[in-house]
Amino acid sequence: MSLNEDRIQQQLSELAAAHPEVAVLWLYGSRAKGNATEASDWDLAVAFDPVKLVDLLDNRLRPELLALDWQRALGLTEGQLSVVDINQAPIPLAFAIVDANQVLFCRDQGRRLSEEARIMSQMELNYRLPRTSPRQE
Repeated sequence: MSLNEDRIQQQLSELAAAHPEVAVLWLYGSRAKGNATEASDWDLAVAFDPVKLVDLLDNRLRPELLALDWQRALGLTEGQLSVVDINQAPIPLAFAIVDANQVLFCRDQGRRLSEEARIMSQMELNYRLPRTSPRQE
């Protein structure tokens, strides 16, 4: 990881800490895997508090507006940072996020564990091949 990447990760953690709606912030994708290039974007996932807003449009726009705000604060160009709401992400994507195991900020450890357990359970129930049991004779 380069010094610039370290600096941006530290700044992301500080931005999350300054934003009271961010309960947990994960890094995923090529930067979490350690195979990013100079052209790679920053893929982030957030567990928001509260989980859902009353207005559906606000709920949908919340991660996108946060991405724009943080992109500006970090001096990144448009499209270099993306944010997904972990509670709106499809389960395979949410699983990839928690499987990358790169928590940049955590305001609420119980919430992080709850989200990760929920995602792991849903992945196991909905996407794993069923196990075949040995036949009883």
